[in-house]
Amino acid sequence: MTELATLLRRRFAGIAPILPRGTEILHLIRSGKGPHYVVWARHRCAYLWYCGPDHGAQIGTTAEQAAEQIGRVLGLPPA
Repeated sequence: MTELATLLRRRFAGIAPILPRGTEILHLIRSGKGPHYVVWARHRCAYLWYCGPDHGAQIGTTAEQAAEQIGRVLGLPPA
């Protein structure tokens, strides 16, 4: 999760990826918009959306894939 958070910070503007201590849920905070959440599903070896209408949908199997998909889905501008 730390690798994904770092990639998102480096590649995109307007998003604050936060991994609260003691949790394995990455919080994606955007100004003026609702948060999104991402988890790593060990049983599927993939990043998944957590909560919302896409709950459980796979985002990617690598941090790189997940970062690109998150950027597209959320319409994030490059950093």
